[in-house]
Order: sequence, then structure tokens, then C-alpha cells
Amino acid sequence: MRFFQLITLFSFLIVVQVSVAQDFPYVSVDYDFIQKDKNVFLNTDNALGLKQFYAKWADLIRRGNKKIEILHLGDSHVQADFLTGRIRDRMQQFFPGSEGARGLIFPYNLAETNNPGNYQINSNNNWEVINGVKQDNFSTGIIPAKVVCGDSVIKLSVNQNDNLQYSGFDQVELWYACAKEITILKPAYAEVELLNGYGRVLINLNGLEKETEIEIFGASEESKFELYGIGLHNSLPGITYHALGLNGATTEDFVKCEHFERYLSYVQPDLIIVSLGTNDMYDLNVRMKKFTLVYSEFLQRIRNVFPNKALILTTPGDHFIYSYLPNSKLSEASEIIKQLAVKFDAAVWDFYHIMGGYRSMMGWDMNGLSSKDRIHFTRKGYYLQADLFFNAILKNFEKLYLNNHYYKQKDSLGTKN
Repeated sequence: MRFFQLITLFSFLIVVQVSVAQDFPYVSVDYDFIQKDKNVFLNTDNALGLKQFYAKWADLIRRGNKKIEILHLGDSHVQADFLTGRIRDRMQQFFPGSEGARGLIFPYNLAETNNPGNYQINSNNNWEVINGVKQDNFSTGIIPAKVVCGDSVIKLSVNQNDNLQYSGFDQVELWYACAKEITILKPAYAEVELLNGYGRVLINLNGLEKETEIEIFGASEESKFELYGIGLHNSLPGITYHALGLNGATTEDFVKCEHFERYLSYVQPDLIIVSLGTNDMYDLNVRMKKFTLVYSEFLQRIRNVFPNKALILTTPGDHFIYSYLPNSKLSEASEIIKQLAVKFDAAVWDFYHIMGGYRSMMGWDMNGLSSKDRIHFTRKGYYLQADLFFNAILKNFEKLYLNNHYYKQKDSLGTKN
């Protein structure tokens, strides 16, 4: 067994050494507008939790017995799951045995908005969509959106569309609110665990599934069922990459989620990634002082729940307002986020400067990497962004963990008589 572990470990080290020696291990085309030398995480020596995260990742690779949870919060760049889905693929497919469950999802299709392609939540019930963007304090989970139904019997069909990518789920989690007590009628064979706390149900299945149907009884027009999110989990080792975002959401919209801390505590992530600020800056009258205060409040709410967990902030990418007006506020926004990272013991991935800085979206646009609005990317563009992020995390893995552990151990073994 120990021989196998050593072979596995040294094979992993070779992969990492080869990967980090290249600027773009997964990109065959070089773009001169990308600042490759800037593609690193900043403030990592002072960031809390990163070394522990990398140690757990190394342990998963070496022993295959760890579960790693990553939570990525953001706006439309995250909702579509092109960016986060690609990072998830890289994390889960980088080494055999890292495939995990799909994790937390939101029923975007019930909310009549774009849904990631790797799952589908269907229902014949009538659902009301309540979007918290630009609203006052909002009763919901960790993103400012919910779907609401007043039918006495609610039927949900949960389908994981992929065939091979994720290992299936043996537990379904519901985040909800309802003034009346609800009962899970289906699956009939499920073990239902009603947790003490605010609106959380765990439905334990008999084995790994790719799809299931859920029936909920107890709601009414007077006591509607509010659905905040769904979790597709399993007990297998691997990496679960949760991604929750909302089109048009600002940092302030997330701050207004009344039950943010409660539901965040249910996740128990090893790493939290925050990708906000694009919509905050998509305003000609934006006040940078207010942005600083709101972003600071959001980070404080995260630290209230997880004071020592690994936290990575990403700066918003360059974009054009109304597709033609360059946004000169983004450089200042990236500096604010870097300053707040120091204050809240977080690392930073400065995508704004990595992608090329001011007006760099033109280069992305001319290479088919930007959508017509010059604020979002094409699938190809999001994949490039994700590959850059994954390359940066590999570099940081080597810097913070491998250089201080396995490389030194390897050198010491080589110097023995």
C-alpha cells in the first residue's frame, strides 16, 4: 500500500512540475494581450486557510479518502456555469479519484432564466419568481433569488444531465421556508431528516442516483413554499465545486440576503471564491466609497461564519458599458478588492490586470472571446478564464504546499547515504 501511495505521489509531483513550468498548460493558443506574468494569486502568504486547503487536496490525491468542498459565489459569470463548470472539470479531472458530487444548485429554469446544462429541475406546479436584485432586505439563502409555490402538493423532478462527469447523488438537500410544517411524500423509500434550524431538509436515498422525483406536501396560498436552493450530495471522496450566481447581482444584493450566514454555515466549504463587482461598476454614477463599504460588509459576513477558512477574491474583468464605453472605474475597483483582501486575510486573483487591463476587452472581442455586449464572454472566453485560474491555483499549490513539504522530503531522501 505504501509503495502505491509513493508512486501516486511522485506521479502527481511530476504532473504539477510540468504544469506549472508552462504558462498555459491547457491553452494551445497564446494571446499577447494577456499578462501571463500576473497570473498568480496575491497576498497568499497572509491569507488564512490556503495551506490547509492545499494540504487536504494533497491528501485526497495521495490517499483518496478526503472530501473537499469549494463554494464559488458571483453574478451572471457564475450563473451560466461556463467559467465555474470549466474550473470544476479541471479540479475534478486533474487527478483520478477527484470526481465529486454536483453540489449546490438553484432551479434557474423555474425562475425563467438561463440554467447550467449539467442539471435540470422540472415541475408542473405554478411558481412565482422573486428576484432580489435591487430590492431591499430580502428573505432568502445565500443568493438574492427564490422561487415560490402555494400548491398543497409540489412535485419536483431533479435530473443530473451529464452521463459521466459527476458520480451521482445519494442525498438531496432542500433550502426552503414555509410557515406551515411540510412533509416529504416522495421518494417513498427516502430517509428524511428535518434539521433543527431554518428551512433545511436532507433526503437520504438508497444509493447513487442521476435523477429522482420529490413530492412536498403542506404548503398553501396562505403559507407558500419558498425554495432557496437544492443540494445534490454523496458520501464519496472527491471535490465538490458548488457554484451559485445571479444575473445582474451586485455585492449589495448579496449583503441584503437576510439568512446569508445561516445557509452559508450549512455548506462548510474548505475554500470560498467570491467573484463580484462587475455589476457594481456597471454604473456611470458608481460611488467607490460605497462600493468599498458594501464589499467590506459582505466579506465580514463571510468571516462571521468562517473566520479561518480559505478565501479567494477575484477582481471583475475589463468591460464596456453599453458595449461601446470603456469602464475606467475597474482599475480602482481591483485596487479596492486587493486592499480588502489584506484586511480580511484573503488571497486575490486579479483577473482585471491578467486579462490585459483597461480596454483589453477589445482584444478578447477580436479573438472571438467576448460576447456582443463586451461584458460577458463566449464559451471559449470563459474556458480561457477558467484555465488561467486553474493554472494560478496550481502555481500557488506548488508555492505554499509542495515547496514546503514534498519537494523538501524528496530532496532529503535523495541526500541520505
